[in-house]
Amino acid sequence: MANGDGKSDDARALTPVLIIPGFMSSGLAIRKSPHKSWEGTRLWLNLSAAGFNSLHTGGALVKNERRRSVRDLGGDAAGGGGGGGDDDPVDHQSSEEMHQEYVKQMECKSRWVEHMRLQSDLIHEKEGVEIRPIPGTAGVDYLAPGALTESASWVFGPVLKILKAEGYTEGVNLDAAPYDWRIPPSVLESRDNYFSNTMKTVERLYRKSNNNPVVLLCHSMGCRTAHYLLNFVLHRLGKADGQAWIDMHVHSYVPVGAPHLGAQKSIRGVVDGDKMGLEAFLSNEEGLMLGRSLGSPQWLFPFEPLDGADSTATTPPQSTDETLPGAPPIPTVNLRHESTIKIILPAQCLPLSSFTHHRKHMPPTQLRLAIQIGNDIFVRTDFIGVANGGQGGSTIHLNFKDEAWLVACPPTIEQALRTYPYIQLHLEEPGTGSAPKEKKGIFHLDILWVFRCAWCLFKWIFCFPCAVVWKLGCCLVGSAKRGADLGAALLGEIRVIGQSGRVDWKKGVTANNKKTNADGGERGDSFFQICTEIQPIDNERYGFFLTKPQPEKFTIKVKWEPRTFTLAASSNVCHQSDTGKNAVKLKINDHRSKTISYSSCNANQLLQMEGLTNSTRLLKETYGNDPLGPRSLSSWKPPPVKKVIAIYGTNLPTEVSCAYKRNPSVRISNSFDQLFVLDKEAALNKESSRGHVIKDGVISETKDTPQKIIGDSLSLNTVEKRSGDGSVPYWSLQHVRCWRENCDVTVHELDSAEHRAILN
Repeated sequence: MANGDGKSDDARALTPVLIIPGFMSSGLAIRKSPHKSWEGTRLWLNLSAAGFNSLHTGGALVKNERRRSVRDLGGDAAGGGGGGGDDDPVDHQSSEEMHQEYVKQMECKSRWVEHMRLQSDLIHEKEGVEIRPIPGTAGVDYLAPGALTESASWVFGPVLKILKAEGYTEGVNLDAAPYDWRIPPSVLESRDNYFSNTMKTVERLYRKSNNNPVVLLCHSMGCRTAHYLLNFVLHRLGKADGQAWIDMHVHSYVPVGAPHLGAQKSIRGVVDGDKMGLEAFLSNEEGLMLGRSLGSPQWLFPFEPLDGADSTATTPPQSTDETLPGAPPIPTVNLRHESTIKIILPAQCLPLSSFTHHRKHMPPTQLRLAIQIGNDIFVRTDFIGVANGGQGGSTIHLNFKDEAWLVACPPTIEQALRTYPYIQLHLEEPGTGSAPKEKKGIFHLDILWVFRCAWCLFKWIFCFPCAVVWKLGCCLVGSAKRGADLGAALLGEIRVIGQSGRVDWKKGVTANNKKTNADGGERGDSFFQICTEIQPIDNERYGFFLTKPQPEKFTIKVKWEPRTFTLAASSNVCHQSDTGKNAVKLKINDHRSKTISYSSCNANQLLQMEGLTNSTRLLKETYGNDPLGPRSLSSWKPPPVKKVIAIYGTNLPTEVSCAYKRNPSVRISNSFDQLFVLDKEAALNKESSRGHVIKDGVISETKDTPQKIIGDSLSLNTVEKRSGDGSVPYWSLQHVRCWRENCDVTVHELDSAEHRAILN
């Protein structure tokens, strides 16, 4: 029954609910774009509107591109036929139409990624781009609304259906506060007035519900956002007035799957990239670009106690009257002990006359240098176009620019040089087999001309049919070889046209590393310069007097570098308070396990070593200088609210740590080459795993992992076997129990409820 203000009595009786979603859970729309046709469309997560919904790995467009590549190699290029062996042949016209659609969608995908990314400061959007959250419940129900997509893209959609079935009405006693989940919380307020507007939304729900206080229903990172909101109220209104406002307007804070102390997955999202559930659409490089261009994952980095000797701790200093939470049960990052060899290619010019004397009319168009380190590692330049120069433009050469690489090695210089005892250079060009040659005909003048002329006359006069057959065969073989070379170039096949000898660099690198100044410190210029010669693979003589081709001189510089970052010296994955027998120990499942060990570090140290200075600067300046303490006051400290009802899942395998090693080889100039990658060789000692498992370098807790449970006295007085919800570790989820002295805390643990599925 309705009353005077148009609201039913049922609506007045229901406690109003404000939903605050988590990471990647608010719909985002394009308000401004350099591409005007995109303005007003949904960016996250409507792939159809973005224009690349057919680019998934098993789709027809991608299959057609594979067919075209095979057809170019087997049919058009090599003279063969066939469509590449696919089950569903496509005629040429349809294939071309699909190719054009593929190119169009690839362009749309690239444009979509650029719209999603932030500038290098991880705060501001790209020039000319303005992305904002879709307001109200429409921004949190389904990421891709539609009959066919809702079942896979739900967020709070199932919860909203239940609430509406119970009599809730949008705008009266039910609403949502979506936000741009890509940016830090302080920027949400300075750019969008998010927390000020959310306060107004709470006040509106309070008034329209007959002055009933509001439930803050939050999920995942939305729990941290709501916690920040509560402290924002105190900061804006003053402690006394702010607390009075909260007591009046907020019924309870309901964190669902809350990462109170962070989640280890957020570190990997920055270091390894984050495809955001779009693995079927995005490449590894695109995932890396996205993960490293967001400013919010740092908010979820796991809590690390402040170490006075460590200036890189990810948690800002706290007041002395507060008790810090305990460290994670096991360190969140573990690094393999390794050193590096740095290889410098100085800018220089390599003459090519010695490599092309037998193919002056068919010279290579592009070449690259491959540097082989030991038996296993190759680093390569990009292919470089061959340049003409010299007198009359007849001399061809290759111009190399300055480049540098890092090669991962065992931790000591002796082990490093034993693993990689030599270095060798290779000059490569696209193609297969041996390089093409110009046949020496009868008009080629050298000291063997008389003998070649006599053989030619004999062949064509006395064995004409055989000569014709031989000539036709040579033409067919030459045509097939040219097609194979073209196909090989498309597939990345190469052949070597020049090579140096193996340079034993052990003595030079070792001696150079020991050079010191008068004060005993290492010299500033500690590179060992290697001057070698690249010899043509084809040593066939040339010229009238059959001159032997001469090798060309080439220079590179190398330097062994020890590990330069001080880490906690421990081969165990454990908290410092744990004894050696209880430590979770890492090992390597290969013959080198006796010499490989690990050290633990925190997220900020890993970011510094990875060269992600924009993320470390964001942690220090934007997060560290925020008076609302997004990683302290608005994270693990008790919220200024009377009632907390925590809900989370348990007993699912949940990531708690990672083992990293150096990328075996990486080009320093490539910003999207990772310096550190997951150590997929790492394993756990079964005797000391304590219920943890490891897969591809990711360590997870399981339902068999012993956990120290926070009791009523707030002490860790019991041990039970449990794990997190598949995304947030149990250690972080259960931290809410620590707030019992400050507010009324109720905890609901749901067995086997997954982090996202708990909302369905």
